[in-house]
Amino acid sequence: MSPEQLAQSLFPKKALGDMSKAMLDACQLALEAQALPMIHSVSSLEACSVLTQLNLDDTTYIATLASDSNLIPYYSSDDLAKRFDPQCVKLIEGIRRLNQFKEFDPNTHSDAVQTERLRQMLLAMTSDIRMMVVKLGYRVARLRNLKHEPEPVRKQIAAETQLIFAPLANRLGIAQLKWELEDLSFRFLEPDLYKKIASELADKRVERENYIENLISYITQLLANAGIHARVTGRPKHIYSIWKKMSRKTQRLDDLYDLRALRIYVKDVAECYRCLSLVHEQWNFIRDEFDDYITSPKDNGYQSIHTVVMGPEGKTVEIQIRTHEMHQHAEYGIAAHWKYKEGGKGYDARLEASINSMRQLLEHRDDAEVFDEISTELQSQHIYVLTPTNQIITLPQDATALDFAYAIHTDLGHGCRGAKINGHIIPLTQALKTGDRVEILAMRNGEPNRNWLNPNLGYIKTSRARTRIRSWFNRRNKEANIESGEQLYAREAKRLNAKHIPVTDCAKYFGFDQLKDFYEALGKGQLNERQLLNALQKLVQPGLLTQRKLLPIGSAKPEAMLNSSDQPHAYVVGAPNLRTTLAPCCVPKPGDDIVGFVTRGRGVTIHRQDCNNILNLADHDRQRLIAVNWLGQAEPPPRILQLTLHILAFDRKGLLRDVMSKLTDFDVNLTRSNTLTNQEEGTVDMALDIEVSEHTNLGALLDQVEAITNIEEVSILAQKEQNAIG
Repeated sequence: MSPEQLAQSLFPKKALGDMSKAMLDACQLALEAQALPMIHSVSSLEACSVLTQLNLDDTTYIATLASDSNLIPYYSSDDLAKRFDPQCVKLIEGIRRLNQFKEFDPNTHSDAVQTERLRQMLLAMTSDIRMMVVKLGYRVARLRNLKHEPEPVRKQIAAETQLIFAPLANRLGIAQLKWELEDLSFRFLEPDLYKKIASELADKRVERENYIENLISYITQLLANAGIHARVTGRPKHIYSIWKKMSRKTQRLDDLYDLRALRIYVKDVAECYRCLSLVHEQWNFIRDEFDDYITSPKDNGYQSIHTVVMGPEGKTVEIQIRTHEMHQHAEYGIAAHWKYKEGGKGYDARLEASINSMRQLLEHRDDAEVFDEISTELQSQHIYVLTPTNQIITLPQDATALDFAYAIHTDLGHGCRGAKINGHIIPLTQALKTGDRVEILAMRNGEPNRNWLNPNLGYIKTSRARTRIRSWFNRRNKEANIESGEQLYAREAKRLNAKHIPVTDCAKYFGFDQLKDFYEALGKGQLNERQLLNALQKLVQPGLLTQRKLLPIGSAKPEAMLNSSDQPHAYVVGAPNLRTTLAPCCVPKPGDDIVGFVTRGRGVTIHRQDCNNILNLADHDRQRLIAVNWLGQAEPPPRILQLTLHILAFDRKGLLRDVMSKLTDFDVNLTRSNTLTNQEEGTVDMALDIEVSEHTNLGALLDQVEAITNIEEVSILAQKEQNAIG
C-alpha cells in the first residue's frame, strides 16, 4: 500500500489533492512501522483508525501516525524535525513518552485517592491535551486486540482501563471513546455477565426498535406541529452502563427506565425547554428521573435535559433533549473546543471557551497551528493547584488563594493574611490557575475579615470558604455580633450618605421588628454588605421602598397569596411557556430586579436578585439560575441620580485614571471634579460630581472604587435625582 492509498483509506472524505506533504510523510512512517518487528502491542495506524471518528485536526493525526514505538530506534527528534513542524514534533515526542509508561497493576495501585490524583495530574500538567486524546486512541485499539492475550493480561489491562482511561475519557467529555473503553473492559473483567446482558438485549431488540421508530415519528410530528424543526433519533444502549444501573437499582433488565431511549436535537436552548414542555404535556414524567444538565452541566461540560416519561402502551422511555452544539460537545468533548486561527508571522491558537459554532471551527482548521493553551481545557470546570509539598488541590475555576486556604484547613483560612503564587506575593482576590504553587501566609489564631464575605470584593468563590467564614461569625457571642452589626450599619450608611434614614426603617425592610435582631443578623453575616447597601439605596430614593419579610427556605406562602388570581407573573427569557412561581422567601414585586431558579420538576421559582437564598446559593446550584422578566410590564425610563462621590487616598501617579476607568465600568457620567492635594502628607481629597442610573448598584460601585490601590475611604456626600433624558 502506498502512503497516498493509506491516507485516502483513513480520510475518505478528503481529496488526495488536499492532503499535505506532512500527512503523506506520516503515512509513509506508519507503513514503515508496520513492516518492522512489533515492539509495542498497538501500532500507530490502529490508534489513528480509532481517532478518525473524532474529526480532530490534521496535526493530531500526523503526530499519531508518526508516534509508533517501532520507529523510535530509527527516527530521532532531529530526523522528525526535517519532516514536520516544531509543534508537531513536540506532540510526537509527548505521545511517545506516554506510550512508554508501564501498564498499570491494580494489585499495587489500589488506593482510590492515589488513582484520582493520577488522573488529575495527567489532565492538569500535560502540556498538550491532544497527547491524552491520542493515548486514549491507543488504549481503545489495545482493548480491541486484547482477546488474543492470556486471561491474566486481559484482566489487568481491563482493570487499568476502568480505573484510569475510561474516567479520563469522561473528564475530556469524549463519549465516543468512553463507552467503548467501558464496554470492552467490562467484557474482559466480567465475561459471563457481559454475554448474559448482550443476549437479553438481543432477544427483544426488534420489538424495541419498532417501538422506538413509531415513537420517533410521533414526536417528530408533535414538534413540527408546534413549529419546532427537530431531529429525533434512537439512542444506543451500552452494556456497561446497563449493568451499573441494574446493580445500583437492583432491577432486572426489563425494569430499567431507559432501556427504550431517544434523543431530540434542536437549534437552541429555548427550543430545548419548549420540547420539554410539549413532551411533559403529552405524557406523565417520573420526577425522580428528571435531570437538567443545561442549567447544571456536569464537570466535563456535558449539557442536556434528561427525562423519563410513561410513553405509549404504558412503557417507560428516556428522552434526552439537547442542542446540536451540545451533542457535538457530548460526543467529541475536547475536540469540540478546538479553534484554529492563522495570524501574523507565525501561528496562534487558544482553547475555545464556547462550544457554539463547533462545525464552523473545524472547517477552518490549519495543520500548522499551535495549541499553546490547550492544557487549560478542563479549567472551564476545575483547576488543579499545588501546595508547597506538591499536594494537588482541586478548586473551581476563578478560585482565590483564600479559597485554597480554606480547602486545606479552616484554621489556615481564618488566619490567612497573604499568599504567594510561584514565590511571588499576590492579592488575595487574584484568581488561581492550574499548575500554580500556592503558599499561604498566616498568623496563628487569626480571625477572618468580614470583607471576605462581600461578593463585590471577590475574595472567595467557593461555598466551603463562605460557610466556614459565616460559621465563625455565628459562633461569636450575641453581644459581639450586635456590636459588630451596629458598626457595620453605621459605616455603610455613612458611605451611602444615608445617615438620615431611620435605622428602624432599614430593619423593617428586612422583616426585623427589633433593632438588636437586625444588628445581630448583620454581625453574623446572615445579611451581607451588598444586601444592606441595596436596601439603603432604595430607602434614599423616593418611591422605591417596598417592605419585605424574609422567610426561611421552604416556608409556605400565605394562603391568600396562593389563591390570588391577580398576583403578578414573570416569564423565563427564551421559554415563556415554562411554569413560574413567586418565591415565598423574598416575595418579589413588579419593579424588583429578579432572577429565576430552575427547580427539580416544579418549574422556575422567581426570586429578587438580592434575596438571601440566592446570594447564599452553593456553587453547583448557581448554574441553575436563569434570566426572567416581568410579564407585560412596560419598562419606564430610569431616573438619573446626581451624586457627589468623596474619595480620600494616598496620592500616586495614575490614581485619577484608575478611578475614571472604574467609573466607566459602571456607566457613570462625570460632570465635575474637585481635587485637593496635601503635599506634606502625600494625600489627595477628591469630590466627584457624577450621574448614574437608579439601577446602578451603588454598593458595588463604592466597593470597587475603594478596592483601588492607595484609596482609603469612599463615600457619597450628596444625592439628588432627575428624570432620564430622552
